[in-house]
Amino acid sequence: MKKLLSLLFLSIFLFSCNDPAEPVVEDDPENFELIDNSNLNSGFVFGMEIIDDQLFFLHESNPGYINKDGEITFSCCATGGQSRRFRPSFTRNYTLHPIQNLIGFNVFSSDFGELRGLILDDYLGGNGGDFRLVSDTQKELIHPERTFDLNGNHLILNLIKDGFHEILILEIDFGNGFGSLEVNKAAAITASDLGMAADANAQGLIIQSVKKLEDQWIAHIRKAGEDPESGDSFLISKDGSSQLLIGPSTGSPNFRFYDYAQVSPLEYLISESPVGRISLTNSPLSESKEYITELNGPLMVRSDGDKGLIFMPGTEVLSSLENFRENAVSNHQLTELDRTGLNGAQIYDVQFFGGKVYVATRSGLYVKSQENFWEEVRLP
Repeated sequence: MKKLLSLLFLSIFLFSCNDPAEPVVEDDPENFELIDNSNLNSGFVFGMEIIDDQLFFLHESNPGYINKDGEITFSCCATGGQSRRFRPSFTRNYTLHPIQNLIGFNVFSSDFGELRGLILDDYLGGNGGDFRLVSDTQKELIHPERTFDLNGNHLILNLIKDGFHEILILEIDFGNGFGSLEVNKAAAITASDLGMAADANAQGLIIQSVKKLEDQWIAHIRKAGEDPESGDSFLISKDGSSQLLIGPSTGSPNFRFYDYAQVSPLEYLISESPVGRISLTNSPLSESKEYITELNGPLMVRSDGDKGLIFMPGTEVLSSLENFRENAVSNHQLTELDRTGLNGAQIYDVQFFGGKVYVATRSGLYVKSQENFWEEVRLP
């Protein structure tokens, strides 16, 4: 067994694998390169998402999308002052991202239009407002959070006011892309709604992660003030109704959803937080197979339909997960991938799109061909 230990800032990746062959360097290997666009070759790229035939991205100054020919369209407008603690939420028509002081969101239109703001107190506060988006201080600063998600015209979000944490679902009328938004409260979710035991000293609920699945959300939720490893995962509908998700029969006592990637129509890779377990299953709503591996930290997972990709947002390591369809844990191999050209940039998102691999970093948007992406880390 070979162990690869990579110390990145405050986080540690520990990989165990089967004695791989020594990395082979091609005569003329391909490096990562910055996107050839002055708006994207520097600065923070918060995240990306593939929707239909477009790859949407949010740069700290410019939102936009890329088509499968690699052509870039900048949408909406240039802006700044966005919080670096969060990953953005994308839909086909709008992108949401919190502003720096967490009192609301910037709303970017996919078609060119004005930037709009959703200030929480304006719609929820009334007298004595002062709502803020929840930022879970127990997470390391280099791991961007997701305590909100936009699904169509419904927004699930985790708010705090006077020390109390609450989960709301808002229905938003975006109108024609100009002027103010109309916001209505669709539902509020309480501990009793989720079947959690009542607590006289309750401080409310914390969303540790949430991600849309079709017209619903998968979320891991715990009580505020309790251990980060507590809580459960739920399927939540836009009307606030919920379903407790079933965890594995071995390993973790509960299902701590963090991220998923679809490998094929009936295959999904799922990662859990905070331990960083990864499993292969036929649905992102439950785990039905033995854990593939366990790593230290909240892990993002991606797949090109053949291999799996694992990375911890805010760090520098990319690793492939091979032969994950085999059930014997000892056979699963994680291989550190070459990242020449990234120049030590912190990685916040990765997407396979149009035969290329796009990497969102703190220092711009990088690209490499998908064919050469899986090259092992090169010898010094």
